[in-house]
Amino acid sequence: MRRKLITLVGTLFAALTVIAVGASPALADSPHYVKGPTATVQGNSLVVEWKAAGLGNTVTSVDFNLTGTVTTTSQCFTKSGNPVNGVPKTETINVNATGTFPVRNGQTTGSLTIAPISTLTCTGNQQVRILSAAFDLTLTGDDLPPVHLTS
Repeated sequence: MRRKLITLVGTLFAALTVIAVGASPALADSPHYVKGPTATVQGNSLVVEWKAAGLGNTVTSVDFNLTGTVTTTSQCFTKSGNPVNGVPKTETINVNATGTFPVRNGQTTGSLTIAPISTLTCTGNQQVRILSAAFDLTLTGDDLPPVHLTS
């Protein structure tokens, strides 16, 4: 009787060990952002960048979606850097950008660019400059927590 009990306990322990070892990779998957996401204005574009980890070793790609609005105030400037006469233009654009990014070793680095963020057109050699930009954006990615970006 005692030998049967020891055999039963040993078998049960071995089965639980196999289950625990088999489940550990799934428990290791914990999607999170390592860097960012951050949003910066670069010229007449808004760039959102991030690095995510904890995506697991069986995932080959992750889809991201960036939605929201960007409000800009822009003006035309001469080649020498002087503002052109006239009132700066303020406008709001809707953002809906998506991208699929490769995953290696459970990590991915991504960037989505929204361009142009101002539809102002200038004549001749004049250039559009963004005087101010405000955004209200949400970045979502497969199994990652949504991130709200504002300025």
